Amino acid sequence: MPASLTRHAAHAVTALRVALAPVFVCSVLRAEGGASGWPAAGLFGVVALSDFVDGRIARRLGADSRGGRVFDHAADIGFILAALALYVGLGVVPWWVPAAIAAAFATYVIDSLRRSGARPTLIGSRLGHLGGVCNYVLIGTLVGNHTVGLGWLPPWVMHGLFALVPLYSAASIATRLLPRLLREAAAGRSRRARTG
Repeated sequence: MPASLTRHAAHAVTALRVALAPVFVCSVLRAEGGASGWPAAGLFGVVALSDFVDGRIARRLGADSRGGRVFDHAADIGFILAALALYVGLGVVPWWVPAAIAAAFATYVIDSLRRSGARPTLIGSRLGHLGGVCNYVLIGTLVGNHTVGLGWLPPWVMHGLFALVPLYSAASIATRLLPRLLREAAAGRSRRARTG
């Protein structure tokens, strides 16, 4: 495989996710107008699959890079927030669901930049990754339950899923902020002990 194709294969898969986000939004809106929801389900499947394979392609081809990670994560949060904002606008999802995700993502970016120093990079965490997976699962559930109209989950179950989002988002934020706060508190106690 030519080096230029190798270098850009994963980026092309990520770019597909970016390009499909507005198409997904339009297909959900068409379903709200009476069209079939299955095209939205198919588009969601392609978007989710692209998120699953782009990093693996980059690592397998030796093309993993900081820029690729930033592009991947920007594509993820762009799709997730666009999809959830759409469902908020449709009255299906409470506003605080995408707000909690946006807060967790902003904390992730700010903390990564603070910790990475002179060579800025995104520093992931297992909990943050799990939250990202849960976000995709939630959107897939919304597509099947609401847009396709399967209605497999009653409203109380959906509200329970919505309530989990600020919990795992807050846990992700806490795992990033708490160690720093504890270090700063310990340093403050140490300074006071030396001067007192």
